[in-house]
Amino acid sequence: MKRLIYLSMIAAALFAVQTPGAAKASTLTYSLVLNPLFGLEGGTGSFTIIAPQVGGSGILTQGNGLTAMDFKIDGLDFKLNNSSEVTYFYQGSTLVLTSLAYSGKIGVDQLFAISLDGVGGYSFADGVPGDRTLGNISVSTTPIPTTLPLLATGLGALAMLGWWRRKVAVALAA
Repeated sequence: MKRLIYLSMIAAALFAVQTPGAAKASTLTYSLVLNPLFGLEGGTGSFTIIAPQVGGSGILTQGNGLTAMDFKIDGLDFKLNNSSEVTYFYQGSTLVLTSLAYSGKIGVDQLFAISLDGVGGYSFADGVPGDRTLGNISVSTTPIPTTLPLLATGLGALAMLGWWRRKVAVALAA
C-alpha cells in the first residue's frame, strides 16, 4: 500500500513538471542595461510581470500584472510607481513587449522617461542645471520557474528519500 502511495506521488511530481508552461501563469523578469549615449549616467534596471493570457494585448500596470520595477542610476534607486506601465501584444503564442513607461524623481534628480518604443531609450537629469543623459536600453529576459512544479519536484524527492530510507532499514534488519 505504501509503495502505491509513493509511486503515485512520484507520478504526480513528474506530471506537474511536464505540464506545458502556457497552462500555468508564469512570472517573467526582464533585466535592463542603460547605456549612456550623450551624458555620463548609465545604470541597470529590471521589471517583473505576470505573463498575460495568450492571444491578448493591453497594458500592465502596478497591481495589474506589473509586479516589480527598479532602476539604479547615478547611485539612486527608482522604484515601481503609479506611472509605471508595460504594453504588450501576442504574435501567435509569443509575448511581444511594445513599450515600457516610467517617470520618477528622487530629490532634484529625475528619471524623465524610459521607453522601449522603437530603439529603446531613456532620459535622466541630475540636479546640476544642463546636466542630462540620453541613452539606449538593452533588454534580456529571465523566466522564473513557477512554484507548483518546484513544489511537486520537492515532494517527489522527499518521497523517494523516504522510500530509500525504508528500503535500507528493511535490508539492514534482515
